[in-house]
Amino acid sequence: MHRTKASDVLRAIQKVGVVEFVPVTLENESLTQKEKEAFEFNHVGSRLDFAVNFLSKYAPAQGGLKGMFEGTKVNISGKEIYEIAKTYYYKDTIDAAQNIEQEIVKARAHIKDLHDEEAVITPWKKLSLTLGTPRHTATTTTFFIKGTAENILSFKEGMEAAGVLCACEPASDTHIMCVFFTQEKEKVEKLLQEHSLEAVDLPMRRGTPEEEIERISRAIKNNQEEIETLENRARELAKELRELKVMNDYIFWQKTKHDLMSNTVASAQTLVFEGWCPTKYFKDVEAAIQNKTSNYALEVVVVGKEENVPVEIENKGIIKPFEAVTRLYGLPGHNDLDPTLFLAGFFFIFFGLSLTDVGYGIILAAATGAILYFYNVPKESKPLLTLLMFGGIGSIIVGLFFGGYFGVDMSLMPGWVQALQQFDPIKNPIPVFYLALLLGVVQILVGLVLKIVREAKNGQLMDGILDQGPWIALFLTLGLWGAGSFGILPTFPYVYLVYAALLSLVLTQGRKEKNIFMKGFKGVFSLYDSVAYFSDILSYSRLLALGLATSALAFAVNLIAAMVQGVPYVGWLLMAIILVIGHLFNLAVNVLGAFIHSARLQFVEFFGKFIAGSGRDFKPFRREERNVTLIE
Repeated sequence: MHRTKASDVLRAIQKVGVVEFVPVTLENESLTQKEKEAFEFNHVGSRLDFAVNFLSKYAPAQGGLKGMFEGTKVNISGKEIYEIAKTYYYKDTIDAAQNIEQEIVKARAHIKDLHDEEAVITPWKKLSLTLGTPRHTATTTTFFIKGTAENILSFKEGMEAAGVLCACEPASDTHIMCVFFTQEKEKVEKLLQEHSLEAVDLPMRRGTPEEEIERISRAIKNNQEEIETLENRARELAKELRELKVMNDYIFWQKTKHDLMSNTVASAQTLVFEGWCPTKYFKDVEAAIQNKTSNYALEVVVVGKEENVPVEIENKGIIKPFEAVTRLYGLPGHNDLDPTLFLAGFFFIFFGLSLTDVGYGIILAAATGAILYFYNVPKESKPLLTLLMFGGIGSIIVGLFFGGYFGVDMSLMPGWVQALQQFDPIKNPIPVFYLALLLGVVQILVGLVLKIVREAKNGQLMDGILDQGPWIALFLTLGLWGAGSFGILPTFPYVYLVYAALLSLVLTQGRKEKNIFMKGFKGVFSLYDSVAYFSDILSYSRLLALGLATSALAFAVNLIAAMVQGVPYVGWLLMAIILVIGHLFNLAVNVLGAFIHSARLQFVEFFGKFIAGSGRDFKPFRREERNVTLIE
């Protein structure tokens, strides 16, 4: 593009936010690397960072739930940002903030010095000698000595025995002042060493220790009042924090744009950029460029096989919140599938099976739903809160069939509620165990099918079918055999189908080996992988364990509450406190467990079946919202 329009074009691309620029390397003598000149941006940016951080400490705290859920970012439109950038003069505010901060630091340092000096003088408070008295004269030397009372007493006796003439004034049993003839100094120092005593230096001040302690206290108070005055000025200045935050992000956007321009290849008239852009947004980028200039050339470059392609996932509707699970694991590789669509249903069910309580589900769904509806939650927090809301809904649905209502005995519930219950994990956990294993088998089968789809996407459909097909056949035939054995299906020698699936594994899994014996050996050895699959399926039994834990703890809370109900006068109050605190604790602990273990089943047992690598994050050139949230 032409150099004169580069800044406007990059601003437009930055606003769209779907292009990740990469360094350009062109061997062309007509192009030269533009020298980077970012000192001013770095200087201004660091000053704004300081001002925002410093004044944020003095801004009125946004208390309550609003402050907790909305954070401290400024909600603002892009148009208002540019208006503030044109009219707000931020340098005076930064200068004022820096001056206040320097004065506060200076006053606090002075207070520290005063406290240190006070600590030194305080033990000598009872001395009548002024601290300004010379320590050394033509004939005498004064020592301020501290140590244990016993050692000081023996020191005096030693002075007397040594014939050292001295005048001593005690400040306490452990602190004394001694004046002696200078010619005896070596003897005195030797005696101090022998009796483990220390001669300390007291600060030179004009008054007595007691008078100076009072002066120090007044000085400390004056400095504290000065700090309070400075902090009041900072609180007043913090009224401009909103504009400072806006300017901080605006300057940061300008800096990133400048850095991009400074690190690309340029000629006298043009700049050359190269970057990644999702295909579906290519026309949006081109339209943004055309809106700023017609002097440009845009070329699509074919992706090389060895290039490290960035990865981004994008889902819509009710599936989008489940991206939080995928992103927690890490983005899939460029040649992999986005697992979000396929994990969503399983995570929803698994979360519900882990919590299995209608009451807890209602609280979780209502609380997260209310936060999302009534508060302007930051973009980065919305997916997780929405995911927890869906988890609450899943718990309500599962809880209806499992009879979970805050641990209340189902015999006390209405008949129509009892009719909905199909499982009782406390009295009969085996059906729930089988259900958990069945869900595990289904998810693993889905994972194997997705591996075939992945291979087909990368032009290796036959390899996918031959690698995963026999395992799918084995699982299905084992299911048929089991169903036939329990009389669910008509009588048929299903076991022969299992043998056929096992034979297909032996024939296909070693096909890539060149030696016929190695083909057979690897084919037979592949049967050992069934142990890993069996282990993966057993991992789903944790769903039963988590559901049992929720129900058992809820029942225990109710039992303890019932035990204190009969306490005279305060029984009902104690019961209410135990019920509220107990069930909230149970809810918090088991929501955390439900999320962690439901996610773990995706990461370990599911993703490993069809995700081969990890992708590099797509980091587009966009307006990074550090202090503001764009609402346009």
